[in-house]
Amino acid sequence: MCLKIFLLLLLIMTLISENICSQNPNFSYPYNYSRIVYVSRVIDGDTFVLSDSQRVRMLGVDCPEIARFSKPAESFSSDASEKTRLLIEHKTVKLVFDGKAFDMFGRILAYVWLVDSKGKDSIFVQAELLKNGLARISYYTTEKRYYALFYNLRNTAMKKKLGIWNDE
Repeated sequence: MCLKIFLLLLLIMTLISENICSQNPNFSYPYNYSRIVYVSRVIDGDTFVLSDSQRVRMLGVDCPEIARFSKPAESFSSDASEKTRLLIEHKTVKLVFDGKAFDMFGRILAYVWLVDSKGKDSIFVQAELLKNGLARISYYTTEKRYYALFYNLRNTAMKKKLGIWNDE
């Protein structure tokens, strides 16, 4: 009986602390902390919504912007959105954190890995976008984690004139 009460209190405290932390723009997760989550919908190439309605902004990349607020869509924005949609929409992903948890718009900042049926990391979403020329390198943290990988993928896409690099 005491164990059940303890577990119930632990669950309540976890839920409360998660809500408090998600509202604090200065909150940081420990380096390499991760969460397994379900993606409800993709907004654009680098932003999506979780099953709990939280928005996630992918760290390290910047995809072309879709049409918003009377601004026209940038070239390849629909391709980037569709690639992200095919990779993660209605699927389970792992969010990996790198310090600062939220951007100025309250979106979670994370690296995103598609999780296979066995729970293992299978596809690094940011790498796929860069490899296909559907994103530029952009950093929110000073760590510049994965920079060498991102740089090499971007350069290969540029040389092959893929996606956004075909326009320039």
